[in-house]
Amino acid sequence: MNLVQTLFGGTVLVILIHWLLGRFGIANYWRGVVSAAVVSIAILSYSLINGLSLDIVSVHLAVFLTTATAMTLLGRPEQQSGKGLHWVPKIFIGFFAILFVVDGAFVSISTKGVSTYIASLFLPRAKIHPVYTGFSGVTEHNEQAAKAENQHLKQLSSLRELGWGIEVVGVKQLVAGNKLTNAVDVRINDKNNMPIENAIVTVQFFRAGNVEAQAQTRLEDVGKGSYSGQFSIPDAGSWIMRTIIDAEGKRIQVERDVVVKTAA
Repeated sequence: MNLVQTLFGGTVLVILIHWLLGRFGIANYWRGVVSAAVVSIAILSYSLINGLSLDIVSVHLAVFLTTATAMTLLGRPEQQSGKGLHWVPKIFIGFFAILFVVDGAFVSISTKGVSTYIASLFLPRAKIHPVYTGFSGVTEHNEQAAKAENQHLKQLSSLRELGWGIEVVGVKQLVAGNKLTNAVDVRINDKNNMPIENAIVTVQFFRAGNVEAQAQTRLEDVGKGSYSGQFSIPDAGSWIMRTIIDAEGKRIQVERDVVVKTAA
C-alpha cells in the first residue's frame, strides 16, 4: 500500500470505529480514545512489518490523532445542540491540519522529489540536465559514514585505473510493483573495449541512508560481456542503484541515483 491508501484508509477507519462505538452507547471521550488507539497501533504494527520510516509513521499518527480529536469534539453534547465550536479546539485542529500538510509535503518530496518545473524555479539549470531532489533517508555523520565515503572514492579511482566501461540499460523505465517487471542489462568492457566474460554481477536497490537492500538480484551471464536480470522494486520514488561486479579477481561497485515510477 502507498502513502495515500494508508492515510485515507486509516482516517476512514477512525471515523467508522468512532461511529460504531457511539451506536453501542460508549461515552464520547472513550470513543475518541479507542478509535485513535486502535488505528495508531495498527499503523505501528504495519510499520514494523514493512519497515516504514519514522517520518511516514509520524504523518500517519498526526492525521489519525487529529481525526479522532475532531470527531470527539464534534460529538460533544453542545455541538449536537447546534452551538459553535470554541476557538481553542479550532486552533488545536488547525495546528494538526497544517502539520499534516507540511509533513505530507516533506514525505512526498523526499521519496519522489519535485517536478522539473518546480525545481527550475529555484535551480535554473534543472531544465538542462536532471537534478535529483529526492532524499528518502537520513545519513549519519560519524566515523562509519566517513569510511563509507572513502570506500566509494576508492571504488571510483579503481574503476578509472582499470579503464573498464560499464553500460547499464533499462534504468529509465523502472516501475514499482511486486512482480518481476523490471529488466536491467549490464554490459562490461575492458580498457581495450573487449567484453569481460564470466563475471558475477549483482544489482541492488536501496534508499538513501538505509544500507539494507530492498531489491536485489544476480544477473545472468548471456555472453559477450552482457548480463541480464529481472526484479521488482516495492515503492516508487528516488532510489540508489548499486551494481557490484566481480571479475578478473577484482570487485567494483558503481552507484547511481534512479527514479522509480508508479506502475500505470
